[in-house]
Amino acid sequence: MKQLYSYYPEFNDIDELLWMVYEQTSDQIVAQFFFEEDAAELCKFLEKGGGFAGFTPNFILQRVPVQDINQNFQAEFA
Repeated sequence: MKQLYSYYPEFNDIDELLWMVYEQTSDQIVAQFFFEEDAAELCKFLEKGGGFAGFTPNFILQRVPVQDINQNFQAEFA
């Protein structure tokens, strides 16, 4: 049986070593970790049918920018 997921090391823009979890069927990175054990654990979970069975929708992987509204809130309601 062909594996749907794999993981491999890669350096990011600031030279941190990350472990990338790659989904074969969708040709996309579905997660990244600082520790190899975490990447291996996720691959094992996904291979056993967790997640989207090899077809993770692209919109789920998009990052949403986080905004800190505490300063504005405190200024408005102080």
